[in-house]
Amino acid sequence: MHSKLTAIFAPQNIPMHPKSTFVLLLCTLFSGTVFSQTTVRENGYTVTYNHRNIALTFDRNVDFRAFNAKSLAEKQVAIDSTNKYTYTITDAEPAEFIRYEYAVKDGANKTYNSSMLAAQSLSTGVMNVYFNHPVITSAAQYQPALDLGSTLDDMLITYINACQSTLDIAIYNSYSPSSTTGIAGAINNAYGRGVRVRVVYDGSTGSVMIPLLNPAIPTLASPTSSSYGIMHNKFVVFDADSSNPNVPWVWTGSTNWTAAQIDGPDKNNAIAIQDQALAQAYKTEFEEMWGSSVLLPNTTVSKFGPYKLNNTPHTFVINGKAVGSYFSPSDGANAQIINVINSANTDIEISTMLITRDDVRDAIVNRYNSGVNTVQAVFDTQNPSGNDIPSLKTSIGANKMVQYAGAGVMHHKFILVDNFNAASDPTLLTGSHNWSASAETKNDENILVIHDKNIADQYYQAFLYLYGQAGGTLATAELASNKKDLMLYPNPTDGMVYLKADSSLLSSKGSITVYNVVGSRIMERNFANMQNASVDLGNAPKGLYFVTVQIGEFSYQAKMIRK
Repeated sequence: MHSKLTAIFAPQNIPMHPKSTFVLLLCTLFSGTVFSQTTVRENGYTVTYNHRNIALTFDRNVDFRAFNAKSLAEKQVAIDSTNKYTYTITDAEPAEFIRYEYAVKDGANKTYNSSMLAAQSLSTGVMNVYFNHPVITSAAQYQPALDLGSTLDDMLITYINACQSTLDIAIYNSYSPSSTTGIAGAINNAYGRGVRVRVVYDGSTGSVMIPLLNPAIPTLASPTSSSYGIMHNKFVVFDADSSNPNVPWVWTGSTNWTAAQIDGPDKNNAIAIQDQALAQAYKTEFEEMWGSSVLLPNTTVSKFGPYKLNNTPHTFVINGKAVGSYFSPSDGANAQIINVINSANTDIEISTMLITRDDVRDAIVNRYNSGVNTVQAVFDTQNPSGNDIPSLKTSIGANKMVQYAGAGVMHHKFILVDNFNAASDPTLLTGSHNWSASAETKNDENILVIHDKNIADQYYQAFLYLYGQAGGTLATAELASNKKDLMLYPNPTDGMVYLKADSSLLSSKGSITVYNVVGSRIMERNFANMQNASVDLGNAPKGLYFVTVQIGEFSYQAKMIRK
């Protein structure tokens, strides 16, 4: 690893979500996992997640039943004695998918509906964000973003090397230097140590990596018919079925695995999330394309693009954070982009390769005209048919709607809102989904909607770099620097790591905990004051580590490179 990182800490508090869609009411610590009571507003009812109890409160009288989504075993449901419109599932298992049916009564008539939800898992909920280009860490409000530069592929390889039992890959385009090195080498090594590997790739794109895989590894190309677009996903599911809930991960984002995409000069992001329920959702999506739940694909029942079903939960509570998950074309991902835009109260920042959806363009302009004055975007210089960028420049301003003309493709597909308004649910949307008709109606895509101020702020640091490089004009409020309470140095380090604090923290006592990239704790040390606050990584292998400093009720986090 050779990324440049100035590790400056800021307090990490559990995020509150006051908007009508996600309202985080209470968080408690249980067996190392944060369980939250989170209320989510759906169409005609609300869902309140509280560990094993999941309550659905309808706006009117309904008949209600709930089942395990796989076995169809009926769940225990209690009717609230004070509100007969509230039904509580009382026996939800960790990471369980639950299908529920409800019939809305209207006189003698009934309207039948069904949907699905996911119970909270026992996973850590760790979220790691990576970029392959510079980021402006001096703008960090909470945690500095991580620029891995040309080593983003090495980070992916680290996750593959840690995989224990199953590895499901859906990748649009890919490259590897050889069958024994790079990503292909890591996949082949995983297969060699007994990991079950399955790979779906785009059938219309010449992926250099696929022929380099061990011939015994099953692969499946997407269809190339005129009714289908492309298999544009870039996700990996690690160990989804592990008996240890702290083992499953999902890797996704905008990054293809070609040399230009993952090493640069193309500008991309990736996010890795440790959550078993989310991993199960992505596995379900993978197996819909794969056509089976076993080693070999079944092309007679596999579904791609417009033939897929809306068959996964869309709301997850991950370490106290509300996370939305949507796949295209079945789940209405474009509507989620518009929902995020419409939820903005103070600011909108966009970094996406292109925009040809008039409804998305109109949503952006409408929020700007409604008083959200901080609306800023950076796009690539492509000029596709139906390009909406000129219209946005006219409506909002050419100095706020800018195009990145530097090296490579500005390939991101993310938007964040209310990054500078912690009381207004800072939210990030990211994934593989371009803002186009094909992505919405033909392609296989995925997006995540993450309601967390820390994650949104890391993406803002990447946006800020690209926006500045493209000549964008910042709003005045975003020029103010943020207070930094702690600093970790030197970083990168060849051994000793020290804490530097401002005067208000010099006499504070606390602890330092170091985790490796897969979330295992490798070191912990208590300190009586800042003068002796240090930790020795001299015996740790070279690579990336995550450091948590606990001082009283506050938790500070940063990433550290052991060189």
